[in-house]
Amino acid sequence: MRPILTFNPNRCLACLSCELACSLAHSASELLEAAVAEPLPARRRVTMAAAQGGLEALRCEQCGEPLCVFACKSGALGRDPLSGRVVLDDSRCVGCFMCLMVCPSGVRPDPARDRVVRCDVCEGRDLPACVAACPTGALAAGTSGERRKRSGFNGRLVVIGSSAAGIAACEAAREHAPDCSITLVTADASPQYSRPLLSYVLAGAIEPSRIDWRARGYLEKLGVQLLPGRRAARLKPPEERGADSQSAASPLLGTLALSETPRACATGAVVLDDGTELVFDALIVATGARGAKLSIPGADLPEVYGLRNLEDLEEISRLAGSGRRAVVLGGGNVGLQVSEAFLARGMRVTVVAASPHLLSQMVDAEAARRVAELFGSRLLNIRTGRDVVEIAGGGHVESVRLDSGERIGADLVVVAKGIAPNVEWLRGSGVRVGRGISVDLCGRTSVPGVFAAGDCAEAADPITGRASVSGVWPVAYEMGRAAGCAAVGVERPSAGALRMNASRFFGVSIVSIGEVRPERLEGASEQVLENRDGVYRKLVFHGDKLAGALLYGDISGAGTFYRRYREAWSGPLPDGRGSDPKSGARPLESEPRP
Repeated sequence: MRPILTFNPNRCLACLSCELACSLAHSASELLEAAVAEPLPARRRVTMAAAQGGLEALRCEQCGEPLCVFACKSGALGRDPLSGRVVLDDSRCVGCFMCLMVCPSGVRPDPARDRVVRCDVCEGRDLPACVAACPTGALAAGTSGERRKRSGFNGRLVVIGSSAAGIAACEAAREHAPDCSITLVTADASPQYSRPLLSYVLAGAIEPSRIDWRARGYLEKLGVQLLPGRRAARLKPPEERGADSQSAASPLLGTLALSETPRACATGAVVLDDGTELVFDALIVATGARGAKLSIPGADLPEVYGLRNLEDLEEISRLAGSGRRAVVLGGGNVGLQVSEAFLARGMRVTVVAASPHLLSQMVDAEAARRVAELFGSRLLNIRTGRDVVEIAGGGHVESVRLDSGERIGADLVVVAKGIAPNVEWLRGSGVRVGRGISVDLCGRTSVPGVFAAGDCAEAADPITGRASVSGVWPVAYEMGRAAGCAAVGVERPSAGALRMNASRFFGVSIVSIGEVRPERLEGASEQVLENRDGVYRKLVFHGDKLAGALLYGDISGAGTFYRRYREAWSGPLPDGRGSDPKSGARPLESEPRP
């Protein structure tokens, strides 16, 4: 077990011994002068910085809300809900580099192993270098976790949904309210798997057994009562249940006294699809989203699928095979991941995108051109600026017809044209619903005691201020934690519907942060850092704020850019660190890179 660092500012002399030792330990040089001269994000892990009331040691593993854990979609990075310790299971890493994108403190790739390297673990050392160097014992290594604010909430929390937001909500609630009751309702018969890994299994990159995002039995160990294979059908808000609701009994949870929470909250109930009524003191809706459906002839043929759950994966895998023909509708991230998986299986694949270029929400025209060339060299047929108007076949898929009149032969059609939040069951409940459930940055809805997070919720886009459904794993996870905290009375707001994504196609990495197309943001400008074979890097600015970063081929510096984007539009990172005073300056081509 790797040690946890603890810091006692009352014992700190600000001698910087820890910073110097850390620089030297992680330096490519064995000379202290050269190590100290290296750019901060590149090597050094511990720095001393002024904080309210004294000094604070900045260290990745001690993030109050570790962004790397938010971003990890494979479960390789996790956080022990009892100790707060961040742990890395290297065997689960799929090399997606989502953690590298969001980490401002130096998570970096290891090209030799196609994996990431934690920034402050001091591999192979009995003690971290900074701890060994500290002359006063201000820095120490142990197994105790960070100090977290405890809530007085000990009532009934019900969570609907078991993907990123739902599980994150359970984790956060348990951390801050160890005595509360948590019940998780999920439509999945086998919960806690990672939906982003479905395409990895389809491509044969990982075994189906590795699709679990959290280990089997994890929720039970967390003290969560799990109700799999069930759906929420109706919400009974407090006013509908009447004045006697506080003494009502849940058929599953029994009769519990209404807890005195740190906020005003009345008891409500959620009715499941089998008629079961669950009474709650707080409810978190994390029902996610489903793939957008087609409204064209032939959309109901049996070989037309989305890729949203294990059942979809099983059926698509059964139909996929060498020499078979597949048409993928949608040129976004999911559509291209599915296309890559089909190509790996030796299939003939055509992708149809209504947008003028691939990955239109994630990259600009130049990066899209490079992506198209990358896929074209692997014999993917690409139709951009086109839409499908019919799926034809006599009881089975035989072809698709485009709005241009072109017909493309197909044995299988996968629809990857966006998402539709699962919110229909809430209409008429008093919960305000737009495209998704309207929430603030703590996940509060328009009904007291009811919270929402993830792909079913819409939060403010920090750049435009408009309500937006993110549909991105790390955003869903962070929203889930914010809702889980707020539901038990602890304020830990999320940053809203941040824009971010990281992809890898045929070994080429792409990171998109914020707004990468300045024409979509009035008054924005762009700065191209590099544009050469295999590498394209640019930044987008709005005044002095970094509004976006697009990195193709070389994603170094992604964490630094993400921090500047996030802090410019959403404030300091969740660990409480203030903004870098230089974060408003435009980085040049010599920008330090992790």
